[in-house]
Amino acid sequence: MAKMLLVLLDDDAYFADMLSAYIRSSEYAERFSLRVFTAAEEGFRFVEETREPFIMMVHESWMPLPDSAYRVKTGCIVLISDSMRASGLLEYPVLFKFQPLNHLLSGIAVHYNEYCKDAPLRGRRGARTLAVYSAVGGSGKTVTAVHLARQLAFHGEKVLCLPLERLPSKAWFAEDRDGESETFSQMLYYAKTNPDILAAKMEQLKRRHPELKFDYVPPSSHPKEMVEMESADLQRILQGAAASGIYDWIILDLDSFPSPVTLKGLQEADHIFWLVLDDCIHLQKTAELFASWKGEENHKDMLSIDKIAFWLNKSTGHALNDFSKYGITLQGELPYVPEWKAVAHVERMVSAAFTASMVQELLREKGEAGPDERSGKETEITQKNSREHGLRKHIIG
Repeated sequence: MAKMLLVLLDDDAYFADMLSAYIRSSEYAERFSLRVFTAAEEGFRFVEETREPFIMMVHESWMPLPDSAYRVKTGCIVLISDSMRASGLLEYPVLFKFQPLNHLLSGIAVHYNEYCKDAPLRGRRGARTLAVYSAVGGSGKTVTAVHLARQLAFHGEKVLCLPLERLPSKAWFAEDRDGESETFSQMLYYAKTNPDILAAKMEQLKRRHPELKFDYVPPSSHPKEMVEMESADLQRILQGAAASGIYDWIILDLDSFPSPVTLKGLQEADHIFWLVLDDCIHLQKTAELFASWKGEENHKDMLSIDKIAFWLNKSTGHALNDFSKYGITLQGELPYVPEWKAVAHVERMVSAAFTASMVQELLREKGEAGPDERSGKETEITQKNSREHGLRKHIIG
């Protein structure tokens, strides 16, 4: 759909300037255009006369609203308040005005999508799915998936990371305030009972990583839930995330155990980054699993040579094993980082270059700038981000 018009009725010109600047410079520029009215008479005249669809964002001090305002479609009026409180009717929620603007706009989108399922707010991006997999645990799947998400986001791509391990690496993902997220359970519930609304619900389910700047759905807090999850559930979740139009990439951090969910993730993926280690036992297990899948008709699409890329992780630069002996042709290598052998905080495992070669390969295939041009731009982008940091910190918290 085209951009949704957001009509702000508020006499606070400073807030209006902040909101306008944020929308123009954020992902919401793809979904919202903004009109601001600081005078009640002019604002309500516009609301009464305009015929294009819009969402009215009105300060509570302008209450009571004229009768013409209540003729606006249900779900298209949101009240904002200077005080932090949750109140209002379901149809007319009151949102705290001075929360981070990405949270405020997300709340508006969630409310609108709840009531306007026939024309939900959608982005215009086409998502590709990338699965990070290894036949053996401890191969570095999660650290690779997180770094891929981070570096793609650094290049301006919109990324959703889905942790799908039975025992996920939760330290990489900020938890909800209560320390135990039920967000994954909500997403799985919608997938099972009402998958048609998943695209509209993604705005509510996703979280933005505060440091690494990619979106994610917090991992499941219930191992049994992951065991009972079905392949059809994952398929519906991926369809909903893609249909939201928000993302360029959906990254799956898959479990090593070849469960139906893992197999579905591999089948649905456009790209598979399969991690291997320079270890004869690891390679033997990988070769056996790969060979067993090759013999099954329903796995042929999953094992397409065009979408599987084997990457050596923890490379020291001098391989001990002959990978061709195991039927493995390496696409590339990820370095062994001695400092990661034992860490107290995952933040110390963040590296600007760890998956750079992987990202360059993805962007090259997508038809964007090649590695030489990209690397030349990184300093420029970093400097630009630094200049904008003060303004962004003030705007989005």
